[in-house]
Amino acid sequence: MAHPSWDDSHSRRVSALTLLEAVLLMGIGGLWCVGLLMIDRPLLAGINFAMAALGACLLVLLRRGQLRLATLLAVHLAPLAVAASCLFDNPPLGVPKATVLYFLPIAAGSYFAFQRDGLYLRIVLPILYLLAFIAFSLLPLAISDPTLLVPAEAAHVAAWVNTVLALIALVFTLGLMHADLTDRRGWEHDLGRAIARGEFRLAYQPQVDRDGHLVGAEALVRWHSPRRGNVPPGQFIPLAEETGQIVAIGDWVLRAACAQLAKWNAQPGTAHLTLSVNISVAQFLQPDFVRNVTDILTRSGCDVSRLKLELTESMLAENMPDMAARMQALCDIGLVWALDDLGAGYSSLQALGQFPFAQIKLDQSFVRGLPADESSLRIVEAMISLADTLSLMSVAEGVETEEQFRCLVEAGCEAFQGYLFGRPMDIDSFDALIAPAPDAMASIMDGGSAPHAR
Repeated sequence: MAHPSWDDSHSRRVSALTLLEAVLLMGIGGLWCVGLLMIDRPLLAGINFAMAALGACLLVLLRRGQLRLATLLAVHLAPLAVAASCLFDNPPLGVPKATVLYFLPIAAGSYFAFQRDGLYLRIVLPILYLLAFIAFSLLPLAISDPTLLVPAEAAHVAAWVNTVLALIALVFTLGLMHADLTDRRGWEHDLGRAIARGEFRLAYQPQVDRDGHLVGAEALVRWHSPRRGNVPPGQFIPLAEETGQIVAIGDWVLRAACAQLAKWNAQPGTAHLTLSVNISVAQFLQPDFVRNVTDILTRSGCDVSRLKLELTESMLAENMPDMAARMQALCDIGLVWALDDLGAGYSSLQALGQFPFAQIKLDQSFVRGLPADESSLRIVEAMISLADTLSLMSVAEGVETEEQFRCLVEAGCEAFQGYLFGRPMDIDSFDALIAPAPDAMASIMDGGSAPHAR
């Protein structure tokens, strides 16, 4: 449910770059401020004090987890900071010019690490910062010897050049930010009304056992917007997480899934099916999460033991308070917990044993290389062995070929999910798959082709 271009290590790198710029802003701004006060230039001292304060704001934003906002602020402070460095460089201060130049690569690097595509990143931002570098290179800046200072005349010219560049950059970026903000508000508005308008649907991806028999499905949310068409989950789910709307969407998914599960429970031919539902961090952290899930289960009348709630492995690293207690409270009424994407996160084996999981799902990144990749095969075998040791059911995701299926069966995996058995489909298509599923999917074991639902 995370933004597609981000992972934990990526966030740490961007955070480190932004933190470095915050420290430089505070340190250099503060140094200039003191130096200017000593030579009685209160106006310029005030401006430098503002630079230091902005650096402090970056630190506050980082500490509060506002990495996106802090990164954007750091980027747009860079050209202004460089311009200020030329205006305020004089012998009493002794600030190394080479240090100031770090602002540009830090800011540009932060933004490129943050978001790597788009017209702004590919064209506008590189050109503006390249012009700034050229302006510096045309002046006698003693980069190799940071103890030397720029001559007053050169500093004056550089100040005007970089001030103009900074203003141009500011106009461009503010315009683009305004367009992005307007577009984002439109997305937020549409997303906020999607539930009330009934624009969300559930898609069901089949899960089969070792014999190819259909045993359940994973419920995946899909958004069909009348104005925007079919919106990919990778586009609206990160937005929902950022705005907090993921909680309402998650509750809707759970209600819809339980209602469908109750229908299956009422029919002899489908009473055995299980249904898996993803739970987001924000949803899990709601104070009334346990009560809310219990109420949904009670109202739906579904068989609780046939519902599986999936948590991603990265959630274990969050060390959330009362996590095990919340999970156990729902286990006590018969609900099943599954650990999603095992091997993709940073949880320890000790942490895995501390939570009441009944099932683990092997991340598709390991399945993809099977059976040719011996390293992936050894990892998969080790994870399946771990599941057996802990009495957990093992499920492989991303199974796309018969060779992968047979390899996983031989490794001891118990259940399977992937395009080989069917893409995520609407309920009508899934219902059509139920009746012939055992014969069709069992034919895979005999060398037959994948079912038509693929």
